[in-house]
Amino acid sequence: MNFLNRKHRHQTLPALALLLAACGASAETLVMPRGMGGVPDIGAIPCSVYNEMVRIAALGSRHSLITWSAGYLQAVTGKSLQDAVNAADRPGSTWTYNRLGDELTAFCKANPEALTRDAVLSVAQALQAE
Repeated sequence: MNFLNRKHRHQTLPALALLLAACGASAETLVMPRGMGGVPDIGAIPCSVYNEMVRIAALGSRHSLITWSAGYLQAVTGKSLQDAVNAADRPGSTWTYNRLGDELTAFCKANPEALTRDAVLSVAQALQAE
């Protein structure tokens, strides 16, 4: 018997997502800048806020920005993030998922007044330079 039959799947999946989010939630509260609402545009988050997000929930924050980056770069350049990484990958300069996260996070730490989309553009330039 299928636990998530089609009739109840639409009700169960949101509840499951909330349960999983609650299990990984930190006791700290993140305060978004005025006007950002409940579900912000990841690329519009100031790096200073992203830095706090990474401090509170590092893996989820990094993953969210990398995932958003893939769509943003596709829209801006017409190339997928994977294509850009493949073109930049050379011996001695390997681009991994962790390196992408590290580069985005390092940019935001060095430029707290910038937006996270600026971090993505910076990484895109680094990918083209290598």
